[in-house]
Order: sequence, then C-alpha cells, then structure tokens
Amino acid sequence: MVSRRTLIEAAFQVVPRKLRYEVWDVFTNRRFGGNPLGVFFNSDELSDEQRFALTREMNHSETSFVSRGGKVRIFTATQELPFAGHPVLGTAFALRRLKPEAKSIIVQVPQGPIPVEFDGDTAMMLQQDPEFKETHDATFLVPLLGLKPEDLAPDLPIQTVSTGRPNLIVVVKSIEALKSVKFNWPALQEYFAKGDVQRGIYLLSSATLDRKNQLHARKMTPRLEDPATGSAAGCAAAYAVKYKLIAPDGLARMEQGHFMNRPSEILISAARSAGGAISRVRVGGSSVLVLSGTAEA
Repeated sequence: MVSRRTLIEAAFQVVPRKLRYEVWDVFTNRRFGGNPLGVFFNSDELSDEQRFALTREMNHSETSFVSRGGKVRIFTATQELPFAGHPVLGTAFALRRLKPEAKSIIVQVPQGPIPVEFDGDTAMMLQQDPEFKETHDATFLVPLLGLKPEDLAPDLPIQTVSTGRPNLIVVVKSIEALKSVKFNWPALQEYFAKGDVQRGIYLLSSATLDRKNQLHARKMTPRLEDPATGSAAGCAAAYAVKYKLIAPDGLARMEQGHFMNRPSEILISAARSAGGAISRVRVGGSSVLVLSGTAEA
C-alpha cells in the first residue's frame, strides 16, 4: 500500500514553483473566529490531485484555488464543490486585497458567477433564487436529531431549501435544544437517500446568545461541525423571510459557531414580492486575514 506521505510527495514533484497562499477567517471581524479558508493563487498548473493534497494539508473544511484568469475552484478533502458560501466570501476578500478600491468582485465558480458587493469591512454575496422543496414528518425525523417534538418551534415546517446547495431547515425553540442535538447519522442518511438530494441539516432558533442577533444556527455533518456556513445561510434567509422569522429586504444577523469556540456573525437578507415569492437572497459579513505565505514545491 502506498503511504499518504508518498502520495503527497508525488503530487508535488511536478510543480516547478512556489505557490502564494493566504488564510482568511470568514464571517468574523476577529482573528481566530469564524470559518477559516485557505486561498491559493495562480494555481493553473496544479492537478486535481495536488489541489486535494493542499486542501488536506491546510486541514480546513474547504480551500479555494484562484487561476490567473480569475476562475475559482473550491475543494474539500474528498470532493470539488461547484459552489460554497464561505469560500466565495473569503476569496472575494482575498481578491479585493489586489484591488483595494473595488466596490464589487465577481467570483467565478463552476456553478456560475457570484457577485460580491463591499461596504467598508463587510461584503454581501448574491445567491440563487430559492427552491422550496419537500417537507418532512417531524414525528419521524425529530428522534433522529436527538430532539423531542416539544423542542421544535410550533407551526414551522421542517423543509428542504436550496439557494445553490440544498439544506434541510429545522427550527427549534431554545439554545438548550440546539446544544442537546445528537444526530443518528446512519438513520438520517438512509432516510434522505429516499427523497430530495440534500446537503445537510441547518438548525435555527430565534433564541440567541447576543441580543443584537435575530437567529442562532448550527450546522452538523457526519465528520465535523461547521462554524459558519454561507450556502446554508442563504437557505436560512429564504426560509426565515418566507415564514416571517425575519423581515424582508432588511439585513438580519445570524450567529453560529459559538459551541465550538469559533464565534461567527452572518448577515442575511431576502426580498419577498407582493405575491409571496422570495428572491434576491444575500449572505455576507466580514473576513480577516490571518496568515500569508508560500507553499514549497
């Protein structure tokens, strides 16, 4: 069996130069909060194997790779993503450092161009118009989350929503309920294999740790907890406006990551027409540069 070290060394043998990179903490205005992101520049000559190796070496949930032409590819340790929220926002901040006067940046990801508009130290990305998909039986699903029926907010559906990547939105009453979740992942994966393709479960509550915020969120996966989730935040914005948890058009503040000592603040917004259609979903916040350097090749 070939060792991981041998595979990594082989991946770098063909790179004839050093790669410049930065690490940004995204959805925070303080270092060592938010969701960290590695951004590699001038990555055109890298193979996919090299991108995976660098992503594993950075050991963040995602890493972005910027080509000389400005196209951006997003990798996890195991797959390439057509779109992901915190990599788009963090990469936009990294690109803006090259053009400090820019008021907007277009981040070209495989899913399509994502406009990101800056206002001082914050930025907002425009996501796809939402798709409201299947609703789920709370009686069956709640035990798989380690919750009780009385933990759920009344009269709000458990629903799959997508603004680019689907997420199942579950609204609970209290911070205590958010803390107590314990997912039965084998049973959940078996359940979701029978219905809509969904990328994760996003837990929301109108109970918050900071009074200036309107929502608290948690994003759990089988492998880890996410301190800030930009793609799921778009789903949350659309859901929260549709079901009147937040007002349309204005900015709302959502907190995430506090239970893992990576506090994040996510700005969300969505419009609602007179007929009730939800559109113009925006997600944003601040990002802070933490590290910069070169990867030896």
